Amino acid sequence: MNKHAVEQEATRFIRKFLNKEFACWQLAYQELDRAKYEAAVTGFVREFFTFEAVPSITRPRNVSAGWLEEAKEYLAATIERPLFKIEQYLVGDEPVYAAYTGSNDLGSDSYAEVFLYGNRSGQHRIFSVFHSDPDGGIEHFDGEEFSFSRARLVAIEKFLAPADEADLLDYQLEPV
Repeated sequence: MNKHAVEQEATRFIRKFLNKEFACWQLAYQELDRAKYEAAVTGFVREFFTFEAVPSITRPRNVSAGWLEEAKEYLAATIERPLFKIEQYLVGDEPVYAAYTGSNDLGSDSYAEVFLYGNRSGQHRIFSVFHSDPDGGIEHFDGEEFSFSRARLVAIEKFLAPADEADLLDYQLEPV
């Protein structure tokens, strides 16, 4: 197994997730029809998560044309999350992936969230979310608990180096 590349399907999945998440942000800031916006976010959660995740994609319950004008500033400061790396683990014989991402804020250059996913019911789905902490660690936030100590790291695919010193130290680690 190549220690510097994860399975292509796993990479495609997380890139599709990041792209669709950003599309939902765009809809949040551009769509006046609340039902259309809410349906898109609900569909996004159902497509990518194994649990009823609380999406970070939010806006006021009732929006006006005036708010949509103000929202242009928010949208200009919102980006598709940067993908720093994907770690591939084995838990028994099952691969589990940890995608280290930044936030959706313009200028995001450090770890913000780690999405854990694997094959669930024949397709990749996110089953756990961790938030990064200022000291370079991560803490469980939502979904299933996951013990990294019970998994074997087999590959790391790197895409973009983070700027934060603690995150950069982590980024530079290699699988043994």
